[in-house]
Amino acid sequence: MIKKNTKVIFEDGKEEQMDGGMPLTKGETIHMHKGNKIVDYEVKDKIIDCFLDEKDQVVNITYVLKKK
Repeated sequence: MIKKNTKVIFEDGKEEQMDGGMPLTKGETIHMHKGNKIVDYEVKDKIIDCFLDEKDQVVNITYVLKKK
């Protein structure tokens, strides 16, 4: 079974786990909505680590975001 974990690291060092994952690429813009505020972030880096064991494959995807 493949188990996918997605983490977002913001430029200020804050980290967030994201359920379900997001298929993003470097250079892409994300509009983050919080209440009535919208903040744009750019994907600066995408890091993929895959760990294989006897039963499962664990894929960790980390996105680094910078405020635009």
